Amino acid sequence: MPTASVKLAVIIVSYCNVDDVDRCLKSLGRSDWDHFEVFICENGGEAAYGKLLTALVGADRTLQRASDGASALDRPHKRLASVTKCRFQNSAIVVRLGLATENLGYGGGVNAWLEPLLGVLGWDSVLVLNPDTEVERRSLSELIAKSAEGFGMVGGSLVFDSAPDKIINYGLHWSRTTGRVIAIGRNAPVGSAPSSDDLARIDAISGACVLATRSFVEDVGLMAEDYFLYMEDLDWGRRRGKYRIGFASKALIRHVGGTTIGSAVAPEKRSHLSIYLSARNSILFARRFAGWRWICHFGVGLLFAARYVLKGSLSAGRIALAGLLDGAKGKTGRPDVAPRPH
Repeated sequence: MPTASVKLAVIIVSYCNVDDVDRCLKSLGRSDWDHFEVFICENGGEAAYGKLLTALVGADRTLQRASDGASALDRPHKRLASVTKCRFQNSAIVVRLGLATENLGYGGGVNAWLEPLLGVLGWDSVLVLNPDTEVERRSLSELIAKSAEGFGMVGGSLVFDSAPDKIINYGLHWSRTTGRVIAIGRNAPVGSAPSSDDLARIDAISGACVLATRSFVEDVGLMAEDYFLYMEDLDWGRRRGKYRIGFASKALIRHVGGTTIGSAVAPEKRSHLSIYLSARNSILFARRFAGWRWICHFGVGLLFAARYVLKGSLSAGRIALAGLLDGAKGKTGRPDVAPRPH
C-alpha cells in the first residue's frame, strides 16, 4: 500500500446538478483514504454556483466554510471567477468550489483546476470524477495502490447505480475500423477483472472515474477541450505514450450516468445535445487519430443516424446528421444545439 504522503487531487465538474455533487461528496467523506483535496468546477453560471454553495455549505450541510486562504488555489484565477474554500464537517479535508467564467465543457472544467494544480506542489495523482458517482469506502486507496505498481492511468469497477452487481466497463476501446467506442467488460459481474487480452485492448479509462499520476499529466498534457463533452477521456488515453493502464478491481464506483444532458436512456430517447455531440465528436476524434479512415467512420455514423429515423425519431436522425457534418467540417467547442429532450 502507498504511504499517507501520497496526496490525491479529486476534480469534479458540475453543471446545475447539486444533488449529484452532494451525494458524491458524502461518499468521498466516508473514504478510508483521507489524504486528498477536492476541487469542484461549476459550469452552470452564477445562479447555479449560488445554489451549490447554499446546498453544500452550512452548519447542517456537508461542508463548512474555511476561514484560511493562504494558498494560490484559494483565489480566483484564469478561468475560475470565484473560489470558495471549505472543509468537510468535522474534518480537515479541503473542498474548493470554483465558478467557471463560462460553460467550459467537461475537459475545460477539469483543466480549469488541473492547470493551476500543475503550478503547485503537494499532490501526486489526480482523480477525475463525475458528479453522479459514489465511491465505496476503499476505492481511493485501491486506486492509489494500483498506480503505485507503475501505472499512469488507473480505473476501477465502475458499476451501474441501478444494478451494482454489474460492471459498466473496465475501460474503453476505440475501433480504428468502424470508429465505434466499445465498453470492455460491459455487464461482467462485479469483482471480476479484465483478462490480459482485454486489458491490452483498453485505450483509455472512462472519464467518469479515472486516476492519472502527476507524471502522466505533466508528460501527456491536459485533457482535450475542443470536444466539449464526450471523447476527451479516449483522447487522453490515446495520447498516453509510455504510460500503462491499470485496473483496480476492488475500487467500486457506482455511476448513475447521463444526469446532466440526458444520455442515460434508450438511444432514441436521448437528448438532442447528447446525440449531436456523440456524432460530431466521433468524427473529430477519427480525423485526429484515424487518418483517411475517418471517411469510413462517417459512413458508419450515417447508418446510426438512419437507425434513429427507422425507430420513428426523424428529429434525432437530423441532429445526428448535423453532428456528423459539423465533425467533417472540423467544428469544435460548445455546440449551438439546445440540450432538450425530444
